[in-house]
Amino acid sequence: MAALGRLSATLRDIDSNSFADEDERLFAEDMLLGALARVQSPWDIAWNHNFVNATTHGAIKSLIDAGVFTKWAENGSKPETSTSLAKMTDTDPILIKRLVRHLASHNLLVETEEDTYEPSPWAKTLGTDQAFPSIYGAFYSDIISVMSNGLPSFLKETGFKNPTDSKHGVIQHLQGPYESVFEYIVADPTRSKDFSCAMECHSRWNMTAWTDAYPTDILLKDAKLDRPLVVDVGGNKGHDLEKFWLKHPEIPDGSLVIEDLPGILSEVEITNKAILKQPYDFFTPQPLRGARAYLVHKVLHDWSDEPAIKILKNIAGGMEKGYSKLLIHENLVETVRPSRRTTASDMIMLTYTTAAERTETEWHKLVNAAGLKIVKIWKQPTALDGVIEVDLA
Repeated sequence: MAALGRLSATLRDIDSNSFADEDERLFAEDMLLGALARVQSPWDIAWNHNFVNATTHGAIKSLIDAGVFTKWAENGSKPETSTSLAKMTDTDPILIKRLVRHLASHNLLVETEEDTYEPSPWAKTLGTDQAFPSIYGAFYSDIISVMSNGLPSFLKETGFKNPTDSKHGVIQHLQGPYESVFEYIVADPTRSKDFSCAMECHSRWNMTAWTDAYPTDILLKDAKLDRPLVVDVGGNKGHDLEKFWLKHPEIPDGSLVIEDLPGILSEVEITNKAILKQPYDFFTPQPLRGARAYLVHKVLHDWSDEPAIKILKNIAGGMEKGYSKLLIHENLVETVRPSRRTTASDMIMLTYTTAAERTETEWHKLVNAAGLKIVKIWKQPTALDGVIEVDLA
């Protein structure tokens, strides 16, 4: 009991605000999860994988669809009973009680007294952030869960060989002859919208902002304002360009350009006059010539080496020697004891795109093969990702 007392005293007041920065918080999370894994029995681990995770996701999505998190936020996010939550959403109070008590049992809600619940920061975010609930929607049901469940049968069929062909992966194994997983995603409007929102959340919360890792003032020095300042290749909703504009709001209108497939850009609404949209397939020649910088954020990890080199060569064809820079914002796999977030991302690449996350050595090899050279890798000390600054060779 003495050990439990010491543990309780140590952990009681720790929350996400207890740390100096995000890197420190993530390091603490890894330590806590490591301790939890040592405490759990093999059955505990299997129970969480196969019973808890699935049922919790089902409860969360049901409450999202019922409007519980949104209505809760609209009513001030104060403690509520399951009956009051049901009344807000015109739903069955018995059902709502079963769903919310399950979330509370897993510390996603706080039960302050019998059948009275307070929303956690996570629950408040579900009710206030328009993009956040998409992670639990078609992004999960049509992409994450379907393809993860299909991985074992695909690997068994292929003799457990490492896949590298984007036209022969899990998605084709399950759904038929799609050119790539991205063709499958944009084929359904709901799937495409939820994917874009999920990528926005991923960029916002799971990676260091590229404008924090890279000294963007470099791009403004001697910039030629008769052409784009930053072109975000495969830029999705333009969230990375918004980060640049927030740091440099003085730039002229039209200085920043999002490039992506027409099916992706059709879902994107831009109100910032500094940002323009340009439909573009990065397997074709780069149409915007001589930009100050071409930003490629979490694009190349979607492709094995051969197609990734083609993408790089197309960008290089638009670069102006001595002026243009290519900025690659990606994860950097640690060579010793890589983080769980990095390995999880690598498994996603394996499953969805027949690609991989890369080490620094592998990035040098890839960039050199495209006729480019790495100038510097800009990375915060404990961050999982960095900005790879590249010039024409």
